[in-house]
Amino acid sequence: MIDNIIKCIKNKIEKNEKLKDELYSLILYGSAVRGDFIKGVSDLDFFAVVKTEDEILPSLREILENCTKDIDAVEVDVAWEFLKNLDDLFNKGVPFKFLTVYQEDFLKNHVVIYGEDIAKILPKYKFEDLIEWRVKRLLMLSDANRGKLKMLHITAGEVARLLALLNGAKSLKKEDILETLRTFGDEDALSIYTSYLNKRSMSFDEDFLRKFITTRCDEILRALENPKTHQNQ
Repeated sequence: MIDNIIKCIKNKIEKNEKLKDELYSLILYGSAVRGDFIKGVSDLDFFAVVKTEDEILPSLREILENCTKDIDAVEVDVAWEFLKNLDDLFNKGVPFKFLTVYQEDFLKNHVVIYGEDIAKILPKYKFEDLIEWRVKRLLMLSDANRGKLKMLHITAGEVARLLALLNGAKSLKKEDILETLRTFGDEDALSIYTSYLNKRSMSFDEDFLRKFITTRCDEILRALENPKTHQNQ
C-alpha cells in the first residue's frame, strides 16, 4: 500500500514546479507506517513542511487525495508547518501532538515521501516531560467541543490511549493499547477505545464522554503531582 502511494505522490509533485520549489519535506506517518492501519477506521496522516509559500497547500492536498482515493481511510489528514518554525514548535510553530508528546512514535514510524527528513532538525521532546501539557490540552478540548459528539469521542479515545501508555503499553500500536487497557481494568476506557476500533459502533452520550475525560485527566494530573503515592495505590 505505502509503496504505491509514495510512487504516485512523488510523480505528481515532480510535475509541479511550484511544489518542487516550495515543499521542503512531505512525510507519511502513523498507522499506515506503523502497520496497524484499519480500513474504514484509520486516517492517512501526512505532514508537509513548507519553505515560505503556503499557497501550495491546496495543490498538495489535491495530489494526496487523488493518490489515496482507493484507500479506505476515514480522512486524509494533512498537517503542515513552515520550515523556519520547526526548531521551536511551542513558541514559533504549532506543537502538533505527533511531533511533541508522541514524538518517539513519529520518529520510529515515518516515511519521507519527498524532500528532506526533518528528524535531524526537530527539537527532542520526551513523553514524560509533556504529559501534563497534553492532559490540560485534552481538558480544554473537552470544553471546546461541547455538543460535538464525534470530537468528544476522539478526545476520549486519546485519553484512553494515554492511560494505556502511562500503565505500561509498549507502543501506540492498537493491539498494545488494547491489551494494556484490558490488563489495567478500566472498563470505560476499554469500551471507548474498542468502539473506536469498531467504527464507533457503540454510542456514548455527551455527559458520559465529558465525565470520562474530566475524571481520568484529573486522576493523571494528581498522579503527576504525587508520583510516589500513585505508585503505592
